[in-house]
Amino acid sequence: MAMAHPVTRRRPAQSSADSIAPSRRPASVSPQDRKVQIAAAKARITLDKLTGDVTPDWIIALSKEKPE
Repeated sequence: MAMAHPVTRRRPAQSSADSIAPSRRPASVSPQDRKVQIAAAKARITLDKLTGDVTPDWIIALSKEKPE
């Protein structure tokens, strides 16, 4: 018996991603850990695009950050 797929939020037609303030690394996170966080944010955006889910603004901002 297959389970029904839960209702997911769909991505809005226009994104405000370009107006999001850039993210900054907190002092408590090492540059190596931040690099992993940035890569995970990019992977989350790709997954959300494939599933049609909305990506939170903070994840979009994190994905645009340049690793140190």
